Amino acid sequence: AFREVRKYSVTDKVDVTNNPTAIEHIHMKLFRAQRNEYIAGFALLLCLLLRRLATLLSQQATLMASNEAFKKQAEGASTAAETYLEKNKQLHEKLLEAGIEVPEAGKKGVGLQEENKSLKEELKTLKEQLQDTKKALQKSDSDVCAMKKQAENLTVEYDRLLEEHSKLLASSDKKSD
Repeated sequence: AFREVRKYSVTDKVDVTNNPTAIEHIHMKLFRAQRNEYIAGFALLLCLLLRRLATLLSQQATLMASNEAFKKQAEGASTAAETYLEKNKQLHEKLLEAGIEVPEAGKKGVGLQEENKSLKEELKTLKEQLQDTKKALQKSDSDVCAMKKQAENLTVEYDRLLEEHSKLLASSDKKSD
């Protein structure tokens, strides 16, 4: 397309003496070459935009999958921690009913309390991770919406340009007749 535009952009060297419609013919060829150049440019632009859109969509799908995995892991850890706390409470009550002294803080029970604290901290960190993944999911959802709007706008603009192109082509065909 670039070569054709350069080839037909030289109208000064056309010999009009033998063929009086040569200039109009050259202008017609130049118009077609420029049209093809613009079409090729828009096609290249759309190809790049579609490729970027596809990569963003695949990244978003990956983020959603990892988000679901983190969510399930956090829910599993929180339910496990709750069941362990409930079992610990039940065992503590059974020991008191049986008349067995329950070790207090500072004695043998210190290890259990530290474990309980570490489980609570782990539960807290998992909940924070869940919140972070929820935020990442919301961000990726908003990115997808923005990409969809951008793709729709590009489609509308492309349709408008295509319609304008067809009008120009129709008017050039009428002029050449």
